[in-house]
Amino acid sequence: MKKIFMVVWDIDVDKYGVNSVMYKRAGLLNNADYSSELITLDYKDNYSEIELQLKKAGRLAENVKITNIYDYYKKSYTTSEPTAESIESYRLASEKLEPGYQVEDSEAQTHYFQNGTYVKCKAWDKHRKLRYIDYYTPEQIHIKRDEFHNDGYINRTLNYHLSNNELIQELYYTPDGFCYLSKWYNYKTGKQQKIFLFHPESKKVLSFANNREFHVNWFNELCKNEPEKPIIICDGAGTASKVRSMESGLAHRIYTIHANHFEAPYTYGSELKEYHKGMLENLENGDPIVVLTEKQKEDIIKQFGEHDNIYVIPNAIEVKNVDIAQKDPLLVTVVARLDEGKAVGEAVRAFTKVIQDVPDAKLHIYGEGPRKRALTSLIRKLKLRKNVELKGYTNKVDEVLAKATVTVLTSKYEGFSLVVLESFANKTPVIIYDNNYYIDEFEPAGQNGYVVPNKDREQLAEKIIYLLENEDEVKRMGENAYRTVQTKYSPELQYKLWTNLINKVISQD
Repeated sequence: MKKIFMVVWDIDVDKYGVNSVMYKRAGLLNNADYSSELITLDYKDNYSEIELQLKKAGRLAENVKITNIYDYYKKSYTTSEPTAESIESYRLASEKLEPGYQVEDSEAQTHYFQNGTYVKCKAWDKHRKLRYIDYYTPEQIHIKRDEFHNDGYINRTLNYHLSNNELIQELYYTPDGFCYLSKWYNYKTGKQQKIFLFHPESKKVLSFANNREFHVNWFNELCKNEPEKPIIICDGAGTASKVRSMESGLAHRIYTIHANHFEAPYTYGSELKEYHKGMLENLENGDPIVVLTEKQKEDIIKQFGEHDNIYVIPNAIEVKNVDIAQKDPLLVTVVARLDEGKAVGEAVRAFTKVIQDVPDAKLHIYGEGPRKRALTSLIRKLKLRKNVELKGYTNKVDEVLAKATVTVLTSKYEGFSLVVLESFANKTPVIIYDNNYYIDEFEPAGQNGYVVPNKDREQLAEKIIYLLENEDEVKRMGENAYRTVQTKYSPELQYKLWTNLINKVISQD
């Protein structure tokens, strides 16, 4: 059985995009021939809960596990059960009314005083479990925070400098109280100074200059633990340089590009995005790079030459039976992160024209992000509150898209747009701005939807109006779109493309 590690910075229940692509691929490549594992590098204390929620929602296959670097070392370096002393210590720490303190209590926090001096603060989660304790000097300077795991032990301690309250040290603990990791920071610049990894049964201490070295060391360790040379699929552009820095020969390395690799204006000839530079400028090294569209492959070869290592493997989607009778004939839907790149404001502004022709038309926007407040103000300013709603994050994307008459995407750039496939799979035509790199399935115009020129709100509105007023056309395009994903974007086809690539990489070793 071939081991596959799929590496990304982080995973969370409210993240889609690249995360969703990884879940589907890991599920496909997890059978008698392959064992896939998702690898993350960020710090969260609830990855076991995240994995459980993803599996419960049906997004992650039951036999696929998530391994986080901190959880890996915490589990590997735990040598015993929590002691009776540590259990009792946590019980006492969880008490609101501690002997010897005067207490000011609120729902989320409890403040503790001794003879009038503020000493510490405890914070509680929504289930009334202890989250952390902050400690203060008599001068009310925050000097320390102990963070607690839900299972009842100190998970991490943060120490702060007395002069400016900046972080100077992070200490990470196992459930039995062993400090397995220490990170040092410069209190003036905030930059990382050193990382130390401690083994419970060895006096030897491993030191690293930064996270990069720490992460590379872990990748090496994971691969050395495997009986056969594993495959690493790097799904995070920011992680690619770390995978490239691994010891030679430890793993078969495959890199993926999930987004447009250019900076603004996101077209051929533009500056490369920083995280993609190293990957693309080292094409001659021969490691495979997977992109999502033929157009992106052509642009890369045009700029960097043909090295026979750019592969096109599009995203896939599994289709279900769809009842088009549930569609709302007046509903237009956007599913996107509310950030600058998705440019959702374009759809909002176009809707001022839409409601002139279709007064009862509705635009429902699903997603969260930094532009939410600005979009709220824009909707109010354009007097669209009766027609346009910000619906927030949803984990029921299929249900949302199945109800819509049309999906709209006004992004400044895309790597593929999974939402297009999800819309097609729900028999919902799509109107998209002309950008790099949308899929090729919009030609001829009116087959599965429409491509309109970038920032042409007038034409965007006209196409929306046309579909809202022509139910038969919506049905025709929806059926075409449904057949498109069945024939060109099936999980079976994706599995074949990935296994062909993996077998080729292994055979070339």
